[in-house]
Amino acid sequence: MTSNPPSGAKVDKVRQDYDEQASMYNVLLQWPFGQLESQLFASAVGRDDFCRGATVLDLGGGTGLRARQALEAGAARVDVVDFSDEMMAVGRRDGEALLGDSESARRLRWFHGDATKPLFGGGSYCTAETGRGRKEGAGTVGVPGLSPPYDVVMANWVFDHVDKPEVLEAIWQNIAAAVGPGGRFVGVRACDPRCEAMISGRYGPTCQDFAEFPKGLYYSSTIPSTGEGQPAIHLENASLEVSYSGSTEMHERHGFGDVEIEPCGELDVVRADPDFWQAWIDQPGFVVVKARKK
Repeated sequence: MTSNPPSGAKVDKVRQDYDEQASMYNVLLQWPFGQLESQLFASAVGRDDFCRGATVLDLGGGTGLRARQALEAGAARVDVVDFSDEMMAVGRRDGEALLGDSESARRLRWFHGDATKPLFGGGSYCTAETGRGRKEGAGTVGVPGLSPPYDVVMANWVFDHVDKPEVLEAIWQNIAAAVGPGGRFVGVRACDPRCEAMISGRYGPTCQDFAEFPKGLYYSSTIPSTGEGQPAIHLENASLEVSYSGSTEMHERHGFGDVEIEPCGELDVVRADPDFWQAWIDQPGFVVVKARKK
């Protein structure tokens, strides 16, 4: 559940939530939900040399969990863009601890940016994070330092803090602008958060507080405490039906074809206890989607 803002007044609240809870966010990996997500994403980027030698843009990359998986899958470089300074600070610390002064560490770059604003020009967004410093200027367009076209664009959970079609459209415009012809897209997105897998708590995180709005659904999500002195993590979400329903409309509108869902049935975590995962297989809480730019 990586970080990216919705429209309107909720932007600052979501950013504040992620900033305040950044240091606890990776507790997700201790729950079956997080273990499944990690294995499913690794499967998606590891098959068919998906990331081998690729330049990768990670929109809403948060603490860099998926960026490091892309590096492990052979990516030549990963540029992480996120609007939460604290999430990226955790990501840089984790990267230093896990990667050290290795070649992989030097292939990971961090940029402060908002995936709902123009990242590569044509708009007025003006904030960039490069290394230690953060620069802002009211005339700058895009995020300096990003270097499209990329071979792969990742957008994990970025569609699930969006309550307006025009904001979703803006994210997809960035995705389409970032990747060249024949390039790839991969992203984690929510399915219907009212499904049994997401309200039962069986897999750890839960969704609740559902409220429909035209063409979408507001809800909150909770990553439970592990019982080790850490509080639960609470986030506000909004998903448009065109995303959570499984429609490929947005992919196709922005020039992507060969849309496919990464299968989960053969993952180690699922094969170890298929009965436990049956409810998820019947109606998953999220999926990993891949597509190719035409």
